[in-house]
Amino acid sequence: MDTKSKNSRFTLPALFALVVSLSLLMLTAADVYQNREYLQKDSYFQSENFNSEVRLFVELVKDVHVDFAGYERKTPEEKLGKATVEQFQREREDALREVRERLESEYAYEIENARNASDTKELDRLATEQAARLKKALEKETANWDRQFQQMVAEKDAEYEERKNSLALRTGSFKYYVRDNKTGKVYTNMSHEPSETEVSKNARYAIRFPENSYQKYGEFADINRTYQLSQWSGIFYVPKSPEGYSQIHADAVYFDSKRERLLGECALLTVTLLVTALLLWYLKLSRAAAQPIVVKSLALFRRIPLDIRIIMLLPIGVAYLALIFNLRFFFFFLPIDAEHFFTLGIISLFTAYLLLQALEAWHMYLHPGSLREQWQRSLFIRQKVLLRESYTNRSLFFKVSLLFILTVGFGMSVALGLVAMVKASEELFSLSFLYGLFYLATVVPYVLRRLGLMNRIMLGASEMSAGNLDATIEKIRKGNLSNLAHSLNNIKLGLKSAMEEQMKSERMKSELITNVSHDLKTPLTSIINYVDLLKRENLTADEIKSYVDVLDRKTARLRVLIDDLFDAAKMSSGAVELHIEQVNVASLLNQAIAEFSEKIEQSSLTFRVNVEQPKIVAPLDGKKTWRVFENLIGNALKYSLPNTRVLIDLYEKPGEVIMTIKNVSAYEIDFDAQELFERFKRADQSRNTEGSGLGLAIAKSIVELQGGRLSIEIDGDYFKVMVVFRKNA
Repeated sequence: MDTKSKNSRFTLPALFALVVSLSLLMLTAADVYQNREYLQKDSYFQSENFNSEVRLFVELVKDVHVDFAGYERKTPEEKLGKATVEQFQREREDALREVRERLESEYAYEIENARNASDTKELDRLATEQAARLKKALEKETANWDRQFQQMVAEKDAEYEERKNSLALRTGSFKYYVRDNKTGKVYTNMSHEPSETEVSKNARYAIRFPENSYQKYGEFADINRTYQLSQWSGIFYVPKSPEGYSQIHADAVYFDSKRERLLGECALLTVTLLVTALLLWYLKLSRAAAQPIVVKSLALFRRIPLDIRIIMLLPIGVAYLALIFNLRFFFFFLPIDAEHFFTLGIISLFTAYLLLQALEAWHMYLHPGSLREQWQRSLFIRQKVLLRESYTNRSLFFKVSLLFILTVGFGMSVALGLVAMVKASEELFSLSFLYGLFYLATVVPYVLRRLGLMNRIMLGASEMSAGNLDATIEKIRKGNLSNLAHSLNNIKLGLKSAMEEQMKSERMKSELITNVSHDLKTPLTSIINYVDLLKRENLTADEIKSYVDVLDRKTARLRVLIDDLFDAAKMSSGAVELHIEQVNVASLLNQAIAEFSEKIEQSSLTFRVNVEQPKIVAPLDGKKTWRVFENLIGNALKYSLPNTRVLIDLYEKPGEVIMTIKNVSAYEIDFDAQELFERFKRADQSRNTEGSGLGLAIAKSIVELQGGRLSIEIDGDYFKVMVVFRKNA
């Protein structure tokens, strides 16, 4: 017991630790996977960033040493290049020509008029004015183009300075030695061509151009091709120790630090994986699934319909992975602070939910019945049942659907009317107005009538529930609500009938207790009295014999009452073992009458027995059927009017064997015939006869247990019992 208590005490922390361990495992695995390229040694030199730096540096070497070679000694025209200068001159000449043509066209009309009018003075004035404006415009345009030329040279100078400075800034990061094999020129920032030994000793990374290995130089295939076509050869390498500040080396250090961090995360991943496995093993041994917190959590979890859980599993799983891959940025840094616990807490909530999903899936795998049970409670099945139930009454379903559609249409017509007023459309407004009139004239009165009937039904139901069984719900016309009112009225009548039956049952129970008390108390009182008499002294032998005879009769009477009571109880409960066989009912009836022959002869009754044929066979229990005949014939002897006839008939019908006993009752039967089947009920209300009042109840139970039926008909004092046995088992 103490061990069990300890296990229970450690299970809850173990469950919490499992959730945290799994969350940490997922965060670590996500970060390692996302940064897996940093795990390889010198990962920076295989990165795209470094490839871009190499490409840029090779391009700068070419630009500064080849494209801008001797740039500072060149004239402005040489800096821009022959093609650029020629293009500039053409554009300049075109612009100046446009200025001339514009001014010539501007003065052409006036000069032509002066020439036609032979106005020499006006012609000279126009020519002088045109020449002055042309000179001024050409000077302005020429100055503008000179500024553009100077700007182009300045931009080229800036480009050269930028390329030269960029190369100078990177000379601490790269060492290079490039040779033009056609001209023999060398471009380098080193004092001599490095040997392979020097490169392997001083370089952290090196690359040569051109190279035939595509696998190694696939990223620089274009540069490799350029060096081959230009007949260049060169080596570029990153020295182990930079000269001054080097962004390349800073980035390499950053990549190395990330690799070291990832190696630590790999160790953490291994530890969390091992811890998770150990926790799962421990929780399985300690039966954590049976712990109250798990059971209650699963109970709450199962309140969510199964189909909703299945549908939500994918988005929740995707959200879980998205959170892990996003929140990992806020987790793997130092120092540890509250943000780490907040991140781990958020992930743990999702982990706990997914663990519940997994645990429930495993439970349903082990117990398929639980899966079927939960599926029956799913939202899909419930909606399916609701739809099926709502469609059971098709008339009501279509009426409600039509009302819904018409009401939606009314809302759309109102919106259409507003749009029509805004757009001043008479056609749309008329359509909206007509539909509104139709809805108000038909749907609204129909709904109001049904609401009125519903209110009457609710009022009537309230009165009925308050005990007023005389309340009646008035129906109107036809329809489902009218049928409901009719059904409630019928329920009221049924309830009144049930209450009357209940009162009758209570009365009969009271009579049963009274009758049992009377029938058991009478012989028991006699026994007590005669025992007291036997205790007296000086009793004669004849007196003792007389008292003992009375005790014997009363004891036998008491035994018969108790035996009949037990038999009636067993019959009504069905706890009776039947031995069914093919019984000759005619022979059995004749034997029963023969047993009563002495009593029949001593009575004043005349028995008339009519058996249709000597052999009438039915599948019955012979002993129990004998008891039926014995009880019925005995009742006829006890309760028939003296000097009357008792008629017994036995005959066959298709599938049935029928026996009837008819006699005239010696007692007035002023109650329902069915009450005779109640226990201790007698036609002799004074209870002076020797019967127990259980004979008919026992007989009816025996007949019904064998698949037959026993009924009574009373017409005044005329009494008829009919017993029907089935001929087929």
